[in-house]
Amino acid sequence: MKRTLTLLTVLLLALLTFLQGAEIAKPKPVNPNTWIKAETDHADAIYKCGEKAVFRVILADKAPSVPAELVWSLTLDGAKVLGQGTVTLKDGSVTVEGTLAQPGVLQFKVTPTANVEALGIGMAGAAFEPFHIAPTAKLPADFESFWTAQKAELAKIPLDAKIEPVAQDNAAIELFEVSFANINGLRSHGYLAKPKGATSLPIMISQPGMGVHPNGLKESRWVIGNAALGFLALDMSAHDMPMERTPEDEARWKKFMGYPYIGSDDRMTYYYRQVFTGLVRGIDYMTSRPDWNHKAIISSGGSQGGGLAIIAAALDPRITAVVSVAPALGEHTGPLHGRPDAAPSNLIMGRDKKTPDLKIIAATAYYDTVNFARFVKVPVLMSSGLIDTACPPTTVLSIYNTIPDPKQLDLAPLIGHNQGPRFNELRNRFLVEHAGITNPAGKATAPTNLGAPIEKK
Repeated sequence: MKRTLTLLTVLLLALLTFLQGAEIAKPKPVNPNTWIKAETDHADAIYKCGEKAVFRVILADKAPSVPAELVWSLTLDGAKVLGQGTVTLKDGSVTVEGTLAQPGVLQFKVTPTANVEALGIGMAGAAFEPFHIAPTAKLPADFESFWTAQKAELAKIPLDAKIEPVAQDNAAIELFEVSFANINGLRSHGYLAKPKGATSLPIMISQPGMGVHPNGLKESRWVIGNAALGFLALDMSAHDMPMERTPEDEARWKKFMGYPYIGSDDRMTYYYRQVFTGLVRGIDYMTSRPDWNHKAIISSGGSQGGGLAIIAAALDPRITAVVSVAPALGEHTGPLHGRPDAAPSNLIMGRDKKTPDLKIIAATAYYDTVNFARFVKVPVLMSSGLIDTACPPTTVLSIYNTIPDPKQLDLAPLIGHNQGPRFNELRNRFLVEHAGITNPAGKATAPTNLGAPIEKK
């Protein structure tokens, strides 16, 4: 009997090891439009309201299999379902038609009914009069006075800047870890980099993507890239935590992984209050440095950082230009109107994640990128992908359409949560014009950090 139990134990352990190995070896999800490709009949994917958009589905060469049937859906940018059905490929392709009567983004999605893990899905977006999309976000009557009061509270706190050198491989760049005092006894943190020995430099402040990061230079090498372009560069963190962290630090911060939802039912307790005041404190620090040229301050970022880049310019007139890729933190009230919201998704919902919470709706109106966009008074360059599901293009266009001129948007078809293929060129031109740096063409431009995967509530 004992031998039988021992043998059974060995077999169970072997099975467990096999299953764990199978889990580790599980293939990565296939990116949209890898094997099943979707596209619009307009190259720019822009249409007039009421015009017919034709979505073409094509099976790529060397696809793992030929799907017998495909399920398609048309939605209001991933929110309200407008149509759905099934189709089969004929000679490797098929078309589906759709339209919108009002300005908006029509999202097309097609999924095989079998072998979806290997084939993936197809996606495309059609933008109907995109520059007439109006926001759902409502501006609180005391929005300006509220943020004036928060900045006044911050101004009473001494900067108390601390700076420590950080070792890295580029001998032409100086790198430091910096921190400075924020509200509620907290500190803001970041990496500072500059060309070695240089003075009179324009400032580039990179705002953080969503997540509890960066954890050391492995997630923050773009600060060195920005310094190489000729900037006095700062990469901000959203949290009061060291940039270089120990395993103990990591364990301590796991409880904050859902930070975009913490305290969201009160404008004074919402987690982003300290994040937004930290933006101003970062500008305080950078403008206190003797190696700034007293001219240009660029606020930049992607996803959460893209929203923060815009918000910083609205909060602080010292910002002179903004570069924002797929900005988040906007259109929180989109789901009330059958429209999408940007990350963090479903922020306004209560504990059941389905029912809108009036207290959260009221509080988070003070933290919506759309409402800050109304007060931006500097040039803005933005980018949005028409198949972005984290910061859907409807939300980005709501922000963009609210920003006063001058502004420019790179609206990229078949691009997800990233920048379009021509954005680097647009960014380089923008930085030459608004920061006075040498044309970066041919240099290693800093990549856009869109942050960690979106945390859920």
